[in-house]
Amino acid sequence: MEHLFEQFEEIGYSKNEAKAYMALLKEPAINGYEISKKSGVPRSMVYSVIAKLVAKEAIIELRTDPPTYTPVPVKELIRNRKRQTEETLSYLEKELQVIEKPVEVNVIKHIEGRTKIINAMQKLMLASNEEIWLSAWEEELKELSHSAIEQGKKGIQLYSMLFTDQETDSFGKTFYHRRDTASIEESRMSKRLTIVIQDNQEVLIAGFVNGQIPQAIQTAEPMLVLLAKEYIRHDMMMKVVSDKVGNDMLNSLWRGDDLLTYIVRNVKN
Repeated sequence: MEHLFEQFEEIGYSKNEAKAYMALLKEPAINGYEISKKSGVPRSMVYSVIAKLVAKEAIIELRTDPPTYTPVPVKELIRNRKRQTEETLSYLEKELQVIEKPVEVNVIKHIEGRTKIINAMQKLMLASNEEIWLSAWEEELKELSHSAIEQGKKGIQLYSMLFTDQETDSFGKTFYHRRDTASIEESRMSKRLTIVIQDNQEVLIAGFVNGQIPQAIQTAEPMLVLLAKEYIRHDMMMKVVSDKVGNDMLNSLWRGDDLLTYIVRNVKN
């Protein structure tokens, strides 16, 4: 019988309530004293248990002297309990949704293969409504140029760090890594790190390596969007400094210094 009591407890009845109800199923229309005697519920508690069962619509009080009780048929009991549970759950759903604060989960999508990555970059660029930040290499520029030109025509601002010797008007406000500095970047990272940022909301970061299947991630995670944007900004500003002072002067700052050489070229002496 214990397993039945446990199931009753699962639907909101106490063990004593289950005992009293089951006693009435076996012998209906008996009074409180008899319910206590047949169910094993203590006499000191039986009328409290009976009152709870009446309130839960599990038993019915008969107008006799003394009062007697009969159980609601099992099917009706289960039907009533389902209705009460559904009403309670519906109420909770409605009221809790009012105070619920949505949890934003920014997934990181992994993309593999050149075609899929380029398509995702183009789609992200075309989805922009305000501005695009781009860091891209000569090998990918042709495939990205159409999206850049289309968005430029719409007045979308483009800020581009391009790794190429060929200047272009297709990518908005543009800064250039010429072949000499581009080779340092590619050697340090062992890949062509390529970044597209859409409206400060979403970023795609890809690594292209000759002879290997390229990999990329795409996410709306704010910290990764910020990190990628700051990387491009820093790269642009360093190119401005380099163009102002000259590569020789800039290179003299780190050559001969083991720590700075490691930072700039990823080479430990």
